[in-house]
Amino acid sequence: MTGGRQSRAAAALSTALALAAMAACSPDAPTDGDRQAPFALTGAGVRSHIEVLATDEMQGRETGTEGYRRAADYVAARFAELDLEPVGDAGGYFQDIEFFETRLVPGTASMALHRQDVDRVLEFGTDFVLDGGYGPARETVTAPLVFAGFGIQAPGYGHDDFAGLDVAGKILVVFTGAPPRFATDERAFYSSSAGKQALAVELGAVGIVTIRTPVDRERLPWDRYVSGATSAGMRWLEPDGRPHDGFPELAGSAVLSDSGAAELFDLAGRDLSALFERHLGGEAGGLELDVSATLARQSVQRRATAPNVLGLLRGGDRALRGEFVLYTAHLDHLGIRPGTAGDEIHNGAYDNAAGVAAVLEIAGAMARASPRPRRSIIFAAVTAEEKGLQGSQYLATHTPVPIEDIVANINIDMPYLGFPIADVEAFGVEHSTLHQALTRATGQLGLKLTPDPRPELVRFIRSDQFSFVERGVPSLNLKPGSKSADDAIDGGARLETFLRDHYHRPGDDLDLPFSEQAAERFVRAALLLGLDVANDDRRPEWNDNDFFGDRFARRPPSR
Repeated sequence: MTGGRQSRAAAALSTALALAAMAACSPDAPTDGDRQAPFALTGAGVRSHIEVLATDEMQGRETGTEGYRRAADYVAARFAELDLEPVGDAGGYFQDIEFFETRLVPGTASMALHRQDVDRVLEFGTDFVLDGGYGPARETVTAPLVFAGFGIQAPGYGHDDFAGLDVAGKILVVFTGAPPRFATDERAFYSSSAGKQALAVELGAVGIVTIRTPVDRERLPWDRYVSGATSAGMRWLEPDGRPHDGFPELAGSAVLSDSGAAELFDLAGRDLSALFERHLGGEAGGLELDVSATLARQSVQRRATAPNVLGLLRGGDRALRGEFVLYTAHLDHLGIRPGTAGDEIHNGAYDNAAGVAAVLEIAGAMARASPRPRRSIIFAAVTAEEKGLQGSQYLATHTPVPIEDIVANINIDMPYLGFPIADVEAFGVEHSTLHQALTRATGQLGLKLTPDPRPELVRFIRSDQFSFVERGVPSLNLKPGSKSADDAIDGGARLETFLRDHYHRPGDDLDLPFSEQAAERFVRAALLLGLDVANDDRRPEWNDNDFFGDRFARRPPSR
């Protein structure tokens, strides 16, 4: 021990005692100021929050809507009940964000291909989709198309899809993702669509036409793209009024379906299957297609506001209370969109009312306990995750405390709780000493810690924790796993059914299966992880030679 602080072993013992208190005491056990109070939480408590946040009255909680505001009011009221300190704007729980909102005007999107005297008109929804734009409300652009592989430059791999290409004033045609030969971390990073857009603008392109790889077609079927094209896009506003990462220079941008991609490459006289094979095999570079395209759209644009909801629990250690563990879960969902069987409300029970419910239950357990965690804890329900991590990006660049004092981010996004769980997964845990902390937490609960079973889906960059990774904060996305504690239930099959039939659909609602055992065990694992980090004398660290740690450690994000 140094200076009276706990060692790592002592911190683990403190967490073990907390677990014993949870196990030994009922949720209603009285608190005695002279002894350890229970970290009381229940699966029923998690369910009670979901039942409020996923009702039709919340209208699917789309960012900027009245339904979202009602959900934010609910979270703020719970924070107030727990006497969490408000650390939003003007002494309140809300961190209001002003957004540039854009929505495609139905019937105005068009795309045509041209080669010599041949013109082919593609059909919106069948062959292509595009969203509203962040430039002028009316946009039309005609430019040559140039194929640029995955649309990336990765010097560490000697990979440059733009070598020998002049893309200035042209529309790029690129595959989603990154080469499978890249290590998982680098593949995740270079798959970022925002990174590809930023590079395209830097090189002078005027648009991007995206073709999905087989992995991404599996991850999100075409009909999900079509339904999403009618929803509003959002970017938070910089102080000068510019939409952050809006890339208004890219007026000619679209995503092609299989049929649209076939039309393009047939007109160009190129074998798309062969290009897929070569580039998935690691080939870099691109080629001129001798085809041009005309894209046009009209957008309805406005400014909208929506808040992150922030509450703070002060730590109990004078030496460490100036450092912070950050719990996040996104509060928004898809709102009202065309659905099936007349149901247009996308309630988002598991995505992500369940994640917010978990954070609320953890906040309640920590706020009622004595002694408090040594470090301080910030609880954040963030907005606009479904718009491209916008709320968490804003929070990561406008933190209520210095970013260097945030030691870890524990993000909870779409925890599926439809069966009794035997394991958890944590996307990104392998990058830092959070792995050891989570191993201790799951070990105390008898839960297995399962590695990401589908690293090719690069899910580590697809949720709010990545906004904090880009600011150098060790972070992870904690989820229940697919192993069932009940031999009569195939957990993997239930999870697959949810992802196939209910994810981003109206069916993600309160009628889905729910296991109180899963909710309680999962939330306790998340609680114990936070306690381990909060009580440890040493803050989490990036692993030596870690790609994300080396690239972002306490530096502003760069692409």
